[in-house]
Parts: sequence; C-alpha cells; structure tokens
Amino acid sequence: MSDFNPYIKQIDADSLKELCIRYGELCIFRKGEYLIREGDVYPYFGFIETGIFKYVSVNKTENRQYNTGFAFPGEFVADYPACIYGMRSETNIQALTRSEIYICPSEQLTALYGQQSGIARINAEQLFLQTYSRYLDLYRLTPEERYLQLLNRCPDILQSVPLKEIASYLMITPTHMSRIRRKQLFG
Repeated sequence: MSDFNPYIKQIDADSLKELCIRYGELCIFRKGEYLIREGDVYPYFGFIETGIFKYVSVNKTENRQYNTGFAFPGEFVADYPACIYGMRSETNIQALTRSEIYICPSEQLTALYGQQSGIARINAEQLFLQTYSRYLDLYRLTPEERYLQLLNRCPDILQSVPLKEIASYLMITPTHMSRIRRKQLFG
C-alpha cells in the first residue's frame, strides 16, 4: 500500500524508523482500539510494523464519523501537530486491524529535527502537499473520479480496507460507493 501516502517517499523514512525502533516501545493494538482520541494530549508517534490505522474525525452536528486517512505497514502514525507541539488532538486514530507499532516519544523526533534542521521542514511540507492535494480533489473531482484515482494509486486497497471505510474516506455513502462500483463493473 506504499502509494496511499506518497509523502513517505519524499522524507528520510529510514531515520525515523530507526528512531522509533531504538527509542520506542513495541505495542500491540487490537482491532478497534484507539491510539489517540480527539482531545487527548499524546506526545508520541509510531512506526507501523503490521496492521492498518485509520484517522477519524467526528462531525458533531451530523453525529457522523468520517475517515480522513489511513496508515499502513512501513508508515508512521501520529496526529502530527499534536505530537510535535503538545496540543490536544483534533482527530481519532484507531486500529482497523490487529496492529504492531513502535511508539516513540515525540521529544526524540524534535531532537532529531534539531540535529538535522531541514528534515522537519521537508516532512511538514510533504504532509502539507499531500493534504492540500486531497483537499482540492474534493472540489475538482467527482466521487467516481476520486474512487478511480484511489484505485489507480492503490490497486490492492480493496483487499486491505473494508468498503465502508473507503466510502467514508471518499466522503460518500456506502450506497453511493456501491453504485460507482456497479457502474465500473457493468458499464
């Protein structure tokens, strides 16, 4: 699933992985267990060995949850601003499958940033570019085009992530997703 979060190819992931393994603690999360809940102060980040996490934001008016992202094995998981700045988290991060991650204190990350001053800027820029592109896609692409774009980028995602979770990520209902899939299959 290496193409889901393309920012990972643009950062020094090896240094971050090594940091997590050296200073972190290997933790196991059961499916459905939360790494972070909205409102928590959680000064940690993690490297995913196995499993999948989803980022979930809650629309309190609609009383509805929306998936805003996923993190896969070989990637990092954190509420980045909350991790770095000690802020309260604005999202929930939940295990979508049984997962093993190395959880590392954010102070180790900020120490690395202090040693390699450009790495923080590059990491933040890459996260911003990915987020900005996704934001624009909500306006410039139809739900069907967003679905096809996701499948082109990550052809194996349907084997790893339940359809209702993908529908939420695309900001469509599962019913709308079924219509799009039916159209793709039967023209």
